[in-house]
Amino acid sequence: MEIKKEIGILFLGFLTGTNFTDAQILAEGQRAGLLQTTGSIYPSQQLNTKGLNLYVGGYLNYHFDDKYSFRGDIYQFIGAQSKPGYVNDHVQVQAGFMRYFPVKRLDPFVGLQVGFSAIQTNERSERIYNSAFAVKAGLNYHVYKFFYFFLECQYIHQTDPWHARPLDQFMGTGGLGFQLPCKNVRQ
Repeated sequence: MEIKKEIGILFLGFLTGTNFTDAQILAEGQRAGLLQTTGSIYPSQQLNTKGLNLYVGGYLNYHFDDKYSFRGDIYQFIGAQSKPGYVNDHVQVQAGFMRYFPVKRLDPFVGLQVGFSAIQTNERSERIYNSAFAVKAGLNYHVYKFFYFFLECQYIHQTDPWHARPLDQFMGTGGLGFQLPCKNVRQ
């Protein structure tokens, strides 16, 4: 029984030391090999119509360098603040690169993404597919090896399928994200 206790204490000590080491690496700004994901509610203000739209969405982000990452986002329309809203159904998928400016555990970032959108408005029952372009800015704060807080906003440009105007949106969100170091970043 004593041997099991000693092995358990050694194992716990090893895990604790590993966690502190990995947290220190995040504190020093080393992000290469970090995989991040999150899900959130995204309030969205359309710039050409009144009312607030709500989307549920998330992203998967891989840091291939300490200051650069590749990120893919998906958003699904879930409702409008005013009834009836202009949008009836809307799905957006985007992918692009982010540039980070790490300062210890804090990561301000900017990025560009392109993607496509499938939209159906209340004016017509047809679903239209068109392209979308997004500019993002935000802030990540690494709390622990596996968790981070995030706050971000984005401007999404796309064309309105039925009118000669853009269907631009300003979208923002924040919350708790999950991350996993996928490779050993110590050389």
